[in-house]
Amino acid sequence: MQLIDWSEEIESYNLSTEFSIHKADTKLWGAYCSVYYNMLYNGFFREEGYQKANRNAFWIYKGEHRIGGVRLSPNRIYHLFFIPPFNEKLEVVKLLKQILLQWSDRTTAIKTFEILPDQVHLFARAGFWPDEFRCRWMQRPTDQFDVSFADHLRIESPRIEENETGTKRFINEDEIGECDYSSFAGSIEAVRRKKFNFEDFRPTEDPNYTNDLLMQASTLVYDKQSGKLVANCRLCLQDNYAAIYSIGVIPSFRGQGLATKMLKRAMTVIKDEYPILRLYVMEGNAAESVYLNLGFVPGVQEVQNMYIPAL
Repeated sequence: MQLIDWSEEIESYNLSTEFSIHKADTKLWGAYCSVYYNMLYNGFFREEGYQKANRNAFWIYKGEHRIGGVRLSPNRIYHLFFIPPFNEKLEVVKLLKQILLQWSDRTTAIKTFEILPDQVHLFARAGFWPDEFRCRWMQRPTDQFDVSFADHLRIESPRIEENETGTKRFINEDEIGECDYSSFAGSIEAVRRKKFNFEDFRPTEDPNYTNDLLMQASTLVYDKQSGKLVANCRLCLQDNYAAIYSIGVIPSFRGQGLATKMLKRAMTVIKDEYPILRLYVMEGNAAESVYLNLGFVPGVQEVQNMYIPAL
């Protein structure tokens, strides 16, 4: 589908006779976003900036006055912020929606992601539909723990191989996929991610977002008697910070504290390189109590997605 008036080379665009957007300098735009996006959220990630948002970052102007910023491209709007004391927020969101309707492929949805509480009502009033899932980041300092697993279990770390085209994969990706399928199939998290069969759980993406230390801190738990992989915890990079990509225990091995031990092992291995470990959890996920009991602090709750439906 041909998109009207959209180009990666856009330097400025009039939203109305009063409002316009202008391509932003990445460093300065990131500094403003880190202050004005949402202080509860930014305070939670206070050591992190937004300078990597170097594509499609725009300033929003009213006349000659800079009043906010946004990341905008066909079918996507993200990191919208306003600079006080500007208060005509709904009018601007509606104008941004109108340009998105013009720029976007309407055979697919127009989306905004991880919407924070102070903007949910703005997007809703502008015609974006909220989905049913609520999520939040959690984090805690890494530390040294004395971790031991039962004698009937064998502990390994996953390994990655890279082919001649640069594609990375877990050497035992089928085992990991089977373990994840047994751990998550039918869960609220699987429904959110639209994972319904074994192939959906094959771990093809996360090997590209990790490093050697995080692989060493990741854990595969095998039952010695059967040789079966019964639990696993995989770490990834979230920007430049350590995060849990996935953690799961098959039903027949739950109640043995394996999730807690895998998290403690991860924090122990990475503590000299990464002072904080993060994870992203959905409201209603039973694992949230494990994280809270380990001292993980919850951040601002987010609506996972809001969208204008495809036509």
